[in-house]
Amino acid sequence: MEKLREAKLRRWLGAAGPTLWQLAAGAGGFVLAAGGVFGGLHPFGLAFVLGAGQSFAAAGAAGAAVGYLALLPLTEGLRYLAAVAAALAGRWLFKEKFAPGAVGGCGTLLAVQLMLSVSGLSTPAAAMGTLGDALLAAGTGWALRQSGKERALAAGPLSGTAFLLGLAALPALAAAPAGPLNLGVAALGAAGLAFAYRGRLRDCALLTVAGGAVLAAADPALCFACLGLAAGCLAAAYFTPGEKLGSGAVFLALSVFGSLAAPDGIAALGFLGSAALGEAGFFALPRRWLAALPGQAEAVSGAGQRPRVAGAVNQLESVAQALTGIADTVNQVYEALPKKGESYNWVADHVAEELCRSCGRKERCWVEDYSTTMDGFFRLKPVLEQQGRAAVEQLPGQFCRCIHPVELCSATGRAYALYRSRRESRVKAGAMREALTEQYTAMAQALSQMAGQLGQAVAPDEGKTARLAALFASVGLEPLETQVGYDPAGRLRASVTVNRTSFAPPELEELRAEAGRICHRPLGQFRVDHGGPLTTLTLTEQAVFCPVFGLAARAARPGACGDVVEQFCDQYGNAHLLLCDGMGVGRPAAIDGALAAALVAQLLRAGFGAESAARLVNVALALKSDEESGATLDLVTVDLFTGRARLFKAGGCPTFVVRGGKTETVEGSSLPVGILSRVVGQQDALTLSEDQLVVLVSDGALTDGGTWVAQQLELCAAVGNTPQEIADILADTALARAGSAGRPDDITVAVMRLERAV
Repeated sequence: MEKLREAKLRRWLGAAGPTLWQLAAGAGGFVLAAGGVFGGLHPFGLAFVLGAGQSFAAAGAAGAAVGYLALLPLTEGLRYLAAVAAALAGRWLFKEKFAPGAVGGCGTLLAVQLMLSVSGLSTPAAAMGTLGDALLAAGTGWALRQSGKERALAAGPLSGTAFLLGLAALPALAAAPAGPLNLGVAALGAAGLAFAYRGRLRDCALLTVAGGAVLAAADPALCFACLGLAAGCLAAAYFTPGEKLGSGAVFLALSVFGSLAAPDGIAALGFLGSAALGEAGFFALPRRWLAALPGQAEAVSGAGQRPRVAGAVNQLESVAQALTGIADTVNQVYEALPKKGESYNWVADHVAEELCRSCGRKERCWVEDYSTTMDGFFRLKPVLEQQGRAAVEQLPGQFCRCIHPVELCSATGRAYALYRSRRESRVKAGAMREALTEQYTAMAQALSQMAGQLGQAVAPDEGKTARLAALFASVGLEPLETQVGYDPAGRLRASVTVNRTSFAPPELEELRAEAGRICHRPLGQFRVDHGGPLTTLTLTEQAVFCPVFGLAARAARPGACGDVVEQFCDQYGNAHLLLCDGMGVGRPAAIDGALAAALVAQLLRAGFGAESAARLVNVALALKSDEESGATLDLVTVDLFTGRARLFKAGGCPTFVVRGGKTETVEGSSLPVGILSRVVGQQDALTLSEDQLVVLVSDGALTDGGTWVAQQLELCAAVGNTPQEIADILADTALARAGSAGRPDDITVAVMRLERAV
């Protein structure tokens, strides 16, 4: 019905269009005649007569004549009336030529002024003003004429007739009676905010500077207002493009700052009121009108898209190889470097260098009886390991000939302390080196996987691409880039890039429905990404399955649960069910579980594989603190198009899968992440179909074994319980069993069931 009403309105406007345009031309001439600049010049009504299209010249001249006679003193009005009549006569006699009308209109102004000057009824200042009046009228008229001719070649909204007419109308709006408010300031503020909302920084600057100059020429007291408007609009265009509330807030804040330059309080309040009125006008503009305003960014050509994608793939591969090379090089260099001070013999060498070098008996101890001396140091080693230093009475018999026993004990203690600190530093450095190389290797593996995904060829569909671009253009969102194609699996993918725009959920839903009709396929929800002044909407084919999740958690201690669950779908058509169980109970376990779950979820959303994500989280937990940190990682990833599921376990409990009313258990021997320097995980694969279940549980739910869980799942599947009901039943039953056994632990149950989506 709405489209039918729009069609009727378009037909009525088409029939009444010529008459409405003539009335608009007359009104425009009247308004422009009222605008004065530089203290008494009114050139814009005459300029409109000179620059308007041939079919609108008569109506514009009539409006300008009425405006001059009604709004100016009689003598001034008659002078401008004669100029308008002469200009119209010149245009009527010489049709499309500009010069005759300009000579007639501007020449009449100058001739009248010459007669007044000769008769002594005018001053030199008035003569100079008339000359400026004529030049402004001729220049503005010529600009209007040229903009009308080059409309088809216009580079943007600020290159046409509407822009010039808007600037010429500002003095008339500024002079309109509105109490303390200034309609010219309000109109310029609303227009500047519209460009700021669309992120058109350069156009916004041109509009506010040019409009501010015109307002200042109309009334010099408005200079501070023009400064405040320009600052507010430019700040909104730079900081909050595409955000209505944000643009309004920034504009109002800078307007308040600009009001500090007002000459008095009344002027400041009038400016703030005018700025608020302009902001209200901006908010009153329909969103589709604002969205129809073109953006500043240029469209991306499809010819250069594949080379850029190929370049990005090669760059990712190069970075992955570089990271792998760095890890290998660090390990090779470490193995090749000599190990200094890593043997207990270094303690003896250090004592010989520090104490025995100046002793007169060093030749006997370290040359003749070298084996005896070294045997004494090795007999002293258990004492040093236990106490850190040795007393004189604890020295072995091999040192009975030493003439400095006290100094020997002190030197040996210092050497052993230094040896032990070096050994601890070496262990820490080795752990850091191993963590660093493991992180580099995991990042390289992840980047290589992402490069493979990015490099997958997409077969373009030019027909659907053109129709989707036309859809967005028809609602005022001129697309900068549109692509519709099919991935190697035959799934449709579409992306549209527009100027930064905010979308409400109902708007996205209507766009999705229209796009599905155009592409002849059911489509999923839009994914909206904002980047700078651009917004990219990504649309993929509706998956075959839709996941339904259920979750129940029972903490062993109030306020802190070490089990953390993440349930979500990513942009690649996969559903993820993740359970991380921090080792132990209470706050430390909750921190480890939350850290592991949050990091893994972020990496999965970014496109990382399960193994790469686990390796990076393993490094993060190992370096989190000096205390031992660990968490189990139980992950199920399901391809919603095929039902293929991948299970990854690192210390997790058995996974329960219900297919055909029977429960299957997937177990594996693995260790939690954060325990060892490398992840020891296990991966399994299976295929799920409609109404089949996957259940993850923490170890607190299996204190009484897992047999009852399998039986309860089969019963729930037969009854037809929802995933949330199943999770609650299992959690409550496990809590009751754990209470009777006297072994409290965090209990968490996460359930995912696949339902048919298309």
